[in-house]
Amino acid sequence: MSEEFEKILDSVGSFGRYQKWMVAVVIAPTSFGIAFILSVIIFQTLVPAHWCHVPGRENTSFTADQWKNLTIPADGGQFSECEKYKMVWVEDENRPLNISVEREGCTAGWDFDTSEMVSTVATSHGWLCERRRYSDHILAVGTAGNAVGTLLLPSLSDRFFGRRFVFYLSHVLYLVFTLAFVWTPSYIFQLVFRFMASLSFQTNYQMPYIITLEFLPPSKRGLGVLVSFVAWTAGMCFTSLVAWLVPRWDYLTLISCIPPALCFLYLLCLPESPRWLLMSGKLKECAAVLIQVAKYNRKEQPSAAELEAELKELRDNHSKEESLVHILRYPKLRLRAILLLFVLACTYMMYGILIFSINVLNNYFLSHLVLSAFELPSNVLGWLFSDYLGRRFTCIFTFIVAAVFCLAAPFTLHNEWAHLAIAAFIKLFVTQLIFVLFLLNTELFPTPVRSTGFAWSLVAGFAAMSAAPYILNSGFGPAFPYWFMMALLLLCCLAALPLPETLGLPLPQTFQEAEDIGNGRPLLTWIHHWNYEKHSLPGVTSKKPHCDGDSVTEESKMI
Repeated sequence: MSEEFEKILDSVGSFGRYQKWMVAVVIAPTSFGIAFILSVIIFQTLVPAHWCHVPGRENTSFTADQWKNLTIPADGGQFSECEKYKMVWVEDENRPLNISVEREGCTAGWDFDTSEMVSTVATSHGWLCERRRYSDHILAVGTAGNAVGTLLLPSLSDRFFGRRFVFYLSHVLYLVFTLAFVWTPSYIFQLVFRFMASLSFQTNYQMPYIITLEFLPPSKRGLGVLVSFVAWTAGMCFTSLVAWLVPRWDYLTLISCIPPALCFLYLLCLPESPRWLLMSGKLKECAAVLIQVAKYNRKEQPSAAELEAELKELRDNHSKEESLVHILRYPKLRLRAILLLFVLACTYMMYGILIFSINVLNNYFLSHLVLSAFELPSNVLGWLFSDYLGRRFTCIFTFIVAAVFCLAAPFTLHNEWAHLAIAAFIKLFVTQLIFVLFLLNTELFPTPVRSTGFAWSLVAGFAAMSAAPYILNSGFGPAFPYWFMMALLLLCCLAALPLPETLGLPLPQTFQEAEDIGNGRPLLTWIHHWNYEKHSLPGVTSKKPHCDGDSVTEESKMI
């Protein structure tokens, strides 16, 4: 069925003005905005350097630094964050202040280093010392909300409401509960509101991404993924600038509401996925969308009646399978789904560890900017490597190289710039892995459950990612996260070995087509750009790469 639908898409223009518009105006802005929103959360929950506030300096001639040195214990060259010396004021003009060597807790609150962030959630609500974990809990609950929302909302889109409706629903959830999060002083309610707002991730990114990808021909889907990831990187880098200009968590949170509010402008132009309309039996709506595509692409518009008849025949010629449970009936597809769940869970956990590690340098903004910028070459490398070397080889090779860098990282902790360079390269490789795994998810799941299958992989990823704050602050030392990531990378390398190579194959429309992926492609054979046509599915012709006239270089075959 996938080949037949590709032919219909070709007849109305498979990569004309309409598809280019979708990539530029739908994928790029939504990816940019969602990356900005997710990065803002990191700055909201920062815990800056702090120490006990000791009142009384105004009655002395001490400077702030002298007062701090006098009243705050320093252990190993670091000022205590949760203790101060006991002090007693006496009526003695010669020595009005007695400072004891005994220590006590911060009875009068805290002072903070406001050289970077003027306020964060932790400093505004006193989530310090025995309550320091509260910020970690907020991050963890947020990623848990991502996991639950990514499970529920795409399932609704696949089975009931379609991609378009769920896209807008996700933005309503974010706006309502994010505004509530800003105004409530209650820690419990903040946990609840953060969880509810996070239900929208990654559905608000996933829906336009899938809609656009389902409009694109196989030779251009990799380009769509590349544009998405480049825009994502730009959004993360932009967050560093905005946080530097507006270093207050509450203002940043309100600013993060602007992108989802603007997304409602898509009500005027964002179509429903014609593939979903076809699988749902909405042939009239599907034909209308395809005719609109032909009109915008300046192709000869097919007759609505003829197109509906062709779509009906196409739908009638395959069995109706719409539940993700059907995967259990197909042994190969079932194994691949489990392996993808495991690999994406581990990869997202590592991504969480790296994205929350913005204290590699003393400057939060520069550290976040450098680590985010390194995602840009990862997008290009992921595109090129997966295109020319194949998805499977790129995964396995990248897991091994990233593990080597994790092995080197603990030996650079004494030099923050060397440490930053190693961490940046690890993030480059991990982001490259996410790029390739996104492609594999799109290419291995059949159309009836593509967004649900994609969502389940992200559910596993976000569920694992919720552990990232605790791994970073485990108390086992700064080297522990790198040893932990190295072990995960090696396990993922083994788990990726049974996955088939999907380079050059059309998207599977049915469960049986998804089960047959890999037939004629031995696991021990390296399939790449120069030999994939020799290893096609029986009866399926791989599409050749072709040159796009708007490109400076030849665009290679992606799927």
